[in-house]
Amino acid sequence: MKRHKGLVLFVVVLLAVSALLAGCGGNSAKNQGGSDAKNESQPVTINVLSSDDFAGFRKSVIPEFEAKYPNIKVNFMSVGYDSLHQKEVTALESGGDTYDVIDVDCIWTPEYVTKGYIIPVNDRITQEMKDDIVPAALDILKYKDNYYGLPMFNDVLFFYYNEDLLKQAGINEPPKTWDELIQQTNLMKQKGLIDYGMVWGWAQAEGLICYYTALAHSFGGDLVDSSGKPAVNTPQNVKALQFMVDSIANKVVDPASITYDDRQMLNVFSQGRVPFGMNWSFAWSVFNDSNQSKVVNKIKVGLAPAGTPEVKSATCAGSMGLAVTSTSKHADEAWKFIEFLAGKDIQKKQAITAGALPIWKSLYEDKELQEQHPALKEMSAQLDTAYNRPSIVWYNEFSNALQVEIQNALNKSKTPQQALDDAQKKIDEIMNNYGGKY
Repeated sequence: MKRHKGLVLFVVVLLAVSALLAGCGGNSAKNQGGSDAKNESQPVTINVLSSDDFAGFRKSVIPEFEAKYPNIKVNFMSVGYDSLHQKEVTALESGGDTYDVIDVDCIWTPEYVTKGYIIPVNDRITQEMKDDIVPAALDILKYKDNYYGLPMFNDVLFFYYNEDLLKQAGINEPPKTWDELIQQTNLMKQKGLIDYGMVWGWAQAEGLICYYTALAHSFGGDLVDSSGKPAVNTPQNVKALQFMVDSIANKVVDPASITYDDRQMLNVFSQGRVPFGMNWSFAWSVFNDSNQSKVVNKIKVGLAPAGTPEVKSATCAGSMGLAVTSTSKHADEAWKFIEFLAGKDIQKKQAITAGALPIWKSLYEDKELQEQHPALKEMSAQLDTAYNRPSIVWYNEFSNALQVEIQNALNKSKTPQQALDDAQKKIDEIMNNYGGKY
């Protein structure tokens, strides 16, 4: 019995020691948990991928954001628009958390939503946002009644003209129609002021579809029918493409336009030898930057010319917005950055310093903004005549097919009718591959 009692006593002591060790181990685990909690209080870094549109401005206000939210650091990256989609898709398809915030063009929203790349933010969209943000801008990241982000600017293609060149030719007003633009171009050429009347960004890229959308509508056309089904080879669309081809042949348009993208077009226009051009709102800040431009204070904004009497003016909408990725581990922090950039104070500052149109309707009545942004009134007048590119899940395939055939027409390897007929055939094939859905 004594041996048994001794054994029992030994076991009790052993259990007590084990419990003590477990307690120490428990304290270690608790301490580790405390370390984790401490780590969570350390700054969180969010990775943001932006297009280069207004990227300089966005970077400039990051210190202000980080001062407001000292526990959030922003790793900001930007790429050219033409590389943006592929870079985002490549990262998101892998399922990794490379980016917390991505820049989304209005045409990518259906694709990104259906593929699960971005998360809905209905519970984060306030009533003030719904009431005061320009509807066309707020809706760029909306799909089937759900919101997936916020717009960063309210943008369309604007018609810019060099007022100084027009005055030298005795022209007092910019052209209201494409025919008038041709007439004014010929007059300035006769006076030896210019070589070409207009420069475009017609390289085979998404920008080409934006310009073609504007031109098609200016001739009374559209890229879809009344049901939203792609229909590119209509008489009006053919007429718009014929105008493009003829304007190069007649040397109204700089023939190198078929190799220029938006940014290259800006470089040419900024030299002061071309009177007319179309580009996005960010171009305004470029034209008025003496480090990049020779036309500072010489550029004005007018309504885009019409191609038919039935149309007053027409242009293409092109707003972009920021969304939180579905793979982000810091969705709350990511949203704070998006909300910050979309806020009224930052939107006003962006409009003044970078020329972007604000997303808030109330800011268009801001007296300081009206004074600091000389083109605000003229730019806002164009917003009512803006048209969106088709909203279809397989938009990029649609766009690529149309880009190729428009370029075929511009290079004169096909007539405009042949090119658009072939584009329609290819688009129909793509649609069939998606079961007829669009």
